Amino acid sequence: MNITLRQLQAFTGVYRTRSITRAARELGITQSAASLLIQQLEAQLGVKLFDRSTRSVQPTLAADEAFHAAERMLSDAQGLSRRMRDLAQARAGRVAFLASAGTASALLPPVLAKFRASHPDIEIDMRDVAADDLVPRLSATDAEFAIGSVEGEFADLTIETLTSGRLSAIGRRTADFAARRSLTWDELAQLPTIAMRRESRIRMQIDQALGAQGKRLDPTYEVTLINTALAMTAQGLGLAILPATMLPADQFPTLIARPLVRPAITRPVSLLQRQGRTLSPAAQAFVTTARAVLAGRMVPTSG
Repeated sequence: MNITLRQLQAFTGVYRTRSITRAARELGITQSAASLLIQQLEAQLGVKLFDRSTRSVQPTLAADEAFHAAERMLSDAQGLSRRMRDLAQARAGRVAFLASAGTASALLPPVLAKFRASHPDIEIDMRDVAADDLVPRLSATDAEFAIGSVEGEFADLTIETLTSGRLSAIGRRTADFAARRSLTWDELAQLPTIAMRRESRIRMQIDQALGAQGKRLDPTYEVTLINTALAMTAQGLGLAILPATMLPADQFPTLIARPLVRPAITRPVSLLQRQGRTLSPAAQAFVTTARAVLAGRMVPTSG
């Protein structure tokens, strides 16, 4: 049985109006076309729906039974059509994605705020995870994409840089520190510092870059979480060594970043997607917003 929506529309129209002519007019088709739709539906259902005469069209008991079910089916189809239009135009839906903890804290709040303002009816499911978990979690969950810093290439992923930040010395806004345009790593070595632990991706990148120049980082403190480093810096315990993009100014208004040079080290924040997978309209709208907002955070890499 292959009942069409057009057949149901013709049936409900004739049932309500008791007239094939009026029902055809409402549907924008000819009277003969409406009659054919009714005949096809009757043949598929195996019952007679209307008793026809030259003067009237009267529903049968079978039509009385079928009418409310047909109305529900048409209503469901119309609701589905509206829902799909809303999804296609990113007016509704859900976006699930992963973000590294540092990115979620420092970079994504303004993205989330802008997206919420323009897409208030889209559900956001952001899962903040350790940077090392981005790739395995993206492959194993229903998250559509991930945002964070990764190294290397992955055969089943596409990686797009959204923004990048210079490795910087982050300190309190004192007159002396604010007056500096930059610090060398040799100058930094003479000061108390707070670095990420050796097993972290940021630290491994630093150690590799310094090692290539015969230098070595020997921090005063080592921590696991970026926010811990920033909180300790806010208390005057030392300069945090982090990408400038990882400093959320609204959360730590007393801190400022000064780029580290000789060597200058840049750390990108990227969008990770599975190859061959189409983003939902809601996810695509979020990615578009993230690109626009984070492009304004791009830090120059020269100098």
